[in-house]
Amino acid sequence: MERPIATSTWPFWLAAGFRRYPFRGKTWLWSRAAKYLNRRIVVVRLPHGGAMQIGTSKYWQRQMLAGCYERRSVWLVAGLLRPGDVFIDGGANCGMYTCLAAGRVGPSGAVYAFEPDARVWSQLDQQRALNEPVVYVHAVALSDRDGTQPLRLPPSEPPDGWGWGVATLEDRPEWVDVAVPTVTLDSFLDRAGYSEVALAKLDLEGHEAAALRGARVSLESGRLESLLIEINDARVVDRLRPYRFEEIIDVRNGFRRLTGVDEIDGSHTDVLCLRGRCVERWRRLSWRARLA
Repeated sequence: MERPIATSTWPFWLAAGFRRYPFRGKTWLWSRAAKYLNRRIVVVRLPHGGAMQIGTSKYWQRQMLAGCYERRSVWLVAGLLRPGDVFIDGGANCGMYTCLAAGRVGPSGAVYAFEPDARVWSQLDQQRALNEPVVYVHAVALSDRDGTQPLRLPPSEPPDGWGWGVATLEDRPEWVDVAVPTVTLDSFLDRAGYSEVALAKLDLEGHEAAALRGARVSLESGRLESLLIEINDARVVDRLRPYRFEEIIDVRNGFRRLTGVDEIDGSHTDVLCLRGRCVERWRRLSWRARLA
């Protein structure tokens, strides 16, 4: 069982310094220091973001504690969101982007976290409580239809939490099926009554194309303005092709600016598709991207 960590311990202060200052070799150094935090829990304030509970028995959460996890995408979300914005976290997992966005949009904005994996619900609920009244957590999966679908979980739990975050609605032979509720972004936004969503992050372990099908009306109307989306196969690229984006950025490959959807590598990357209010925000940020 995880237990609280005293914030006066040296690993905590080392992690706090790492979160604030990027430098080469940080991930390597932190991976060795973090072993002293094993099986602890801690609440931290993310740089430029909200509060987050972190469980250090999980490898990826130890990386989050020191700001070593998906640094480029984290920097982008922090830089693109403003007070009053609406942010959607599709595939929220333990809620790092949810907590980050909560601090950026403030009490006049809203953050909606979607996560169907019951193994992280209790931690996500803690993130909601730490960031009230901004965060809303939904124990459902984003897909192309409202209803119920099987969520595939690994048949055994790898050590150090490596199996957390890989649950998917896509077919996985010999994985364990658990029925979960699903919703489309179109129907959710209709019910929520929002006319504009500044940014949606979609990291759905291969189910991104289906989620885009379920967001067709919102994308066509411009209600869903910008996307930060993981690309795992060419189906996602095909789904993005009908929509006009003013800027397309290949995040994983050094913030490379693309001239169109057809330049997206359909294998595995993170892509930022911009239009609306986030376009000018990105242009103000872009000169600093190489430092992120």
